[in-house]
Amino acid sequence: MGLQPTYEPPKTAVKLLSLVCKKNLFEEIEGDLYEYYQGQREEKSKRMANLHYWFHMLNFIRPFAIKKLGQNSNTIIMYRSYFKFAWRGMLRQKLQTSFHLLGLIVAFCVCGFIYSHIKYESSYDSFLDNADDIYRVAWMNQNPQTRTPHPMAQALVDDFPEVIDAVSISPIYGSGLTKATVLLKNEKSNITFDEPNGYFVDSTFFDVFSFKPIHGNVKEALQTTWGIILTKSVAEKYFGEANPVGERLSFNGMEDMLEVAAVVEDTPKNSHFRFNFLISYVSLKSLQFNDPWMSWDDFGHFNYLKLAPGTDAKAFEAKIPDWAPKYLGWDEENVEALKTGENKFELQPIQSIHLHSNIRWELEANGSYSYLLIYGISALFILLISIINFVNLNTAKAAQRLKEVGVKKTLGAYKSQVFSQFIFEALFTTFLALALSFVAMYMLETPFNQLVNGNISVADLYQTDVILVLLSIAIVTAFVSAIYPSLYLNSFEAGQILKGLKTTKLGGSSVRNGLLAVQFVAAILMISGSIIIKNQISFLKNKDLGFKQENLLVVEVDDFQGDLEVMKTSIQKSAGVLDVSLVSNVPGGQFNQHPIYAANNPSLRVDAAEMFIDNDLATTLSLNIEAGRMLNKEFSADSSGTAFVLNKTAIRELSLEDPIGKQLNWVNNEQLVKGTIVGVVKDFNYNSLHVPVRPMIMMVPTSFGYNYLVAKVSPANLKETILSVESNFKEVYPEGGFSYRFLDDQIERLYLEETRTLKLTTLLSAISIFLACGGLLGIISIVIKQRVKEISIRKIMGASASQILWLMNFKYLLIAGVSLLIAVPVSVYFMKDWLSNFTYQTGIDPLAYVLTAIAVLFLIGFTITLISMKTVKSNPVNALRSE
Repeated sequence: MGLQPTYEPPKTAVKLLSLVCKKNLFEEIEGDLYEYYQGQREEKSKRMANLHYWFHMLNFIRPFAIKKLGQNSNTIIMYRSYFKFAWRGMLRQKLQTSFHLLGLIVAFCVCGFIYSHIKYESSYDSFLDNADDIYRVAWMNQNPQTRTPHPMAQALVDDFPEVIDAVSISPIYGSGLTKATVLLKNEKSNITFDEPNGYFVDSTFFDVFSFKPIHGNVKEALQTTWGIILTKSVAEKYFGEANPVGERLSFNGMEDMLEVAAVVEDTPKNSHFRFNFLISYVSLKSLQFNDPWMSWDDFGHFNYLKLAPGTDAKAFEAKIPDWAPKYLGWDEENVEALKTGENKFELQPIQSIHLHSNIRWELEANGSYSYLLIYGISALFILLISIINFVNLNTAKAAQRLKEVGVKKTLGAYKSQVFSQFIFEALFTTFLALALSFVAMYMLETPFNQLVNGNISVADLYQTDVILVLLSIAIVTAFVSAIYPSLYLNSFEAGQILKGLKTTKLGGSSVRNGLLAVQFVAAILMISGSIIIKNQISFLKNKDLGFKQENLLVVEVDDFQGDLEVMKTSIQKSAGVLDVSLVSNVPGGQFNQHPIYAANNPSLRVDAAEMFIDNDLATTLSLNIEAGRMLNKEFSADSSGTAFVLNKTAIRELSLEDPIGKQLNWVNNEQLVKGTIVGVVKDFNYNSLHVPVRPMIMMVPTSFGYNYLVAKVSPANLKETILSVESNFKEVYPEGGFSYRFLDDQIERLYLEETRTLKLTTLLSAISIFLACGGLLGIISIVIKQRVKEISIRKIMGASASQILWLMNFKYLLIAGVSLLIAVPVSVYFMKDWLSNFTYQTGIDPLAYVLTAIAVLFLIGFTITLISMKTVKSNPVNALRSE
């Protein structure tokens, strides 16, 4: 019988216990906690066991167990008095206490959420075994892409000892290289679904990617002809919870074509690609599949390498230019471009793909490092503003506590005791805020995830690293806020204090003013940045794309094996449908590319996006025809796929004048298609506005080539229209799944990261200005108490209310003005850098800074006036009665 495994409890928790616990109790408490932890690890996950360990460890840190504290009754009495002073002070100054706590709670919540979100976004693909050694091979040229030749993966394994394993994969594509939705059916139970995210993969897939198997042998499964590997959730849709290995599924109407060979766990959400099912390339090759797509000539697959531990990826990458030409068969010009680095095969670390790669043919929409950076900086600004509020309010109150410190020193208090009291009070406030912030984060988890499309769970917020980060922030905040007033007040002798010091010189006003300026700079940067982001997003959403995107219903028909003209005619009869067109690709999606060149100038080749269309596309999308005509199947050349329509960019890059009737060659893989240009359309943005319009060629497919049916619909009674379209779809294709979307929604998703960033930065900007004004309000309330007699004398001497209010406002408005002068150039620099990511940009409108200045100055003036009015309107006699 084997020994039971032992588990090491969290080292940080053990270390903390040893530092604070009495020696005679430490071993006993540690032993009890160790036994408890072993039991927890047997029953629960490591994360939950660690959380329980921390909870019980902290529960043991009580006065009787803490070093020295329990042995010195005077120390206990002292800290009890500190607690009473702190608690009474908080109750006595409810307004300032509220600002303290609210500001810190908000800052801790923002930092906790943003830290957890950044941590999650940075964790993509880190769950894989040996993730540090896995790389994707990308092709980097003037139009970089993620895809490279299928044989490349195995050739690298054969030729280089540095490559331990490699795999080539590809989504199951339809025509036009759009990801196909496959119709899978369990014939026995008559369960049918349109299944997306299917992949063809090498038999080495699980040698590189360590996705966890549940049923079957995954290695053998990928060596089985027409075997299919399902994820757990997909398997349960067709077969319930039973082991489905050996069961069969129909594939796009081909009965019982696939045999379930294995089941694996669902792909984690933090994976840069997710699959629902896998089919081995072995199945394609069993059909004597000699398509050029599988050759060195076609850059059409995704190749991943697992390098030997310790391999220098950059050094290995440098070997590829000398190695690749023997397989590629390129001419001297292309080989030279490869060897000089003008074009290259680049190894992308798999863990960096999600945040640092955004090139053609990404398997899924990636995140953005720059936007995470914006989130992180915004969170730091919020934290900075809250800390400054805390520091400023503490320094402003320092003068009010002068006599308290003098009395304590007279009664024998040491400087260290005064210092410890200030530290204790600050720690008490920050820890109280920290505790309340965890409650707030628990309540706000769902709204935050909806805001950033995140995957933060309650358990993520209570992980050790999150707790330690927030605990560190709380401790640093407390010490920073307490050090200045305690050291400043400690610098005076007791007798000097009790004889009477002028309080106008106390409280560190110059320090407060400097910190206020920093607050205003942070707030101005966030507000102006939000306005510029909003302007850019509005510009992208409202820019003329060259076609009408509104009220276009896109229906997927890629798995329909029947006559699509019958389907089109049926949909055309639907209520509310105005026009219908069949296309291979739709704007906002991926487009395949191949070279085109004019027959009389073969040396000038241009990569062009391809779109298979029917007669009615121009009407449905409202495209503008610049010259010639659109395609029409009534013409024999059109129906045979030898008539082409190009966009203006293609004509320009091919240097064609009077292009109608010119001969054009289209290199479709290894097939050369010779045809004629019959039309030219005005450029339209079929990709994101992050990139410029690229050349496009359109033609009629000669066989299956359509993936989508696009219907222009009336905006009235959309619900009834969709039901009518679905009914007519089912009439033609009863076994198919009806899947639709609106084209403008798809295009809007191209700017999802920008939209999320706008929402979050707007919220954080509002929080920052609220906290800045709240801190200012707290400071002004203290300053007014110090200047109440001065204000009363001015009133008696004839000063008007407006003059006194201007006196109170002037200094802070001046600070805001200086802050604007500092913040605006900084904002312009960084926002220009952000806008450079867009090919089409609105630029920086000076009005953004004018609006920011007006908003900041108004809010500052309003805040100061609001808190000053009561004193200004009061009877000055009441304030001077004691003089």
